[in-house]
Amino acid sequence: MSFFIRILLLLTLIAAFFMASGCQSIQFKNAVKTGATTAITYAAAGPVPAVLNLGASILVDEITPEEKVVSDIKTKEQAVAFVADSLIMNALYGFIAFLLITNLAVPYFTRRWGYNEAKNKYGRRKDDDK
Repeated sequence: MSFFIRILLLLTLIAAFFMASGCQSIQFKNAVKTGATTAITYAAAGPVPAVLNLGASILVDEITPEEKVVSDIKTKEQAVAFVADSLIMNALYGFIAFLLITNLAVPYFTRRWGYNEAKNKYGRRKDDDK
């Protein structure tokens, strides 16, 4: 059998095992997320990192607890803890977005703008000399 068929067989066996055991990783949201990241990893890096990514995604889906629902809150302390947890997570997401914008997007766009300005400036100078 070819390597690709072996990988598909292995993935089918893993999926059948998880379906039989009632795991969290086969829920629609988790399955779509895992499939998308595995496909992107396969396209970018190849089959071995994709299989490792698949295993890590399934493991993370199984280990992490389900999110709390507001209807589970019974006491005032639980409500305060839920709100504090939500605020901390939102602050963390905001900080991550800030880091992405300042460290990736801004340098990329300023470099492109500087390149375009220099190209226009020196391109015009060549035309003016003629």
